[in-house]
Amino acid sequence: MKTGTIYKKPIYKQNLMSLYDEKLHSFATEEEYEELNIETFAGNTHIIVRGEKNLPPVVIFHGIHAGAPVAVEAMQDLYKKYCIYAIDTIGQATKSDETTLDFKSNEYGKWASEVLEKLKLPHVPIIAISYGAFILNELIRVSPEKIKKAIYIVPSGFANGDFLPSFSRLTLPLFKFHFTKKQKDLIKFMDAFFTTKDKHWVEVQKNILLGVKMDYRRPPLLSEKDTQNFDAPVFTIIAEDDIFFPKEKAIPQMKKVFSDLREIHILKNAKHIPDASRYDEITNKIEKWLSFSDKNNE
Repeated sequence: MKTGTIYKKPIYKQNLMSLYDEKLHSFATEEEYEELNIETFAGNTHIIVRGEKNLPPVVIFHGIHAGAPVAVEAMQDLYKKYCIYAIDTIGQATKSDETTLDFKSNEYGKWASEVLEKLKLPHVPIIAISYGAFILNELIRVSPEKIKKAIYIVPSGFANGDFLPSFSRLTLPLFKFHFTKKQKDLIKFMDAFFTTKDKHWVEVQKNILLGVKMDYRRPPLLSEKDTQNFDAPVFTIIAEDDIFFPKEKAIPQMKKVFSDLREIHILKNAKHIPDASRYDEITNKIEKWLSFSDKNNE
């Protein structure tokens, strides 16, 4: 566990927190959500709660540095049927503390387990987006009994992209942007994993790449050994053209490690980050899977 700021300069934190609030307020008024802060062994964890407390709970882990508002926006209509707990991952450009946890000692899983305990959610469906899948996988390693259903969206932790495509489409444009600081080079980098790009995402990526001390460690891949004590139903949405986690590798690995992989849905003509026109498709799938009844896991 490592403490200290993840930001190169305070202005970048200010910018990213403003963009965080801007995203949240673009689809929800202050009366439509609640903000919680929970103290854990790793520091403060910030959570956005949306939906009536008497509705069935669902937990969401967001993508890397994306923050809870982006995750909630992608499936925002869920709050009409469920109480959404969108957790800001610790150590990232969110409103949680900036503590960086260790990959090798399951600290992320222990942190996630403690958050669920403090929320009094002993057995809950979990939606994990991109890097959030790593958090869910760590929770599977540490506290599999806490997971009622596992829903993965463009998940990390099952496969990594091939070197040559990643180098040409990601690494080279990223190096060029760091050298030139020009927006056209940032856009070229984003082209590899954004289906479409809007002003908000461009500003977020610019401030992250220029202002955050990036952690380029690859999350460990989930193995059959890790899932020996995990038998909850699993569902996943995978993008057809995902440079980070290609479907040709991710799908076979998920079939290998999960004993109860119920459904795989492919987002056609989509990169790692789909555009807003696909949110209804994603939400409809998630609603179907959340309403699915399994006597062994209810």
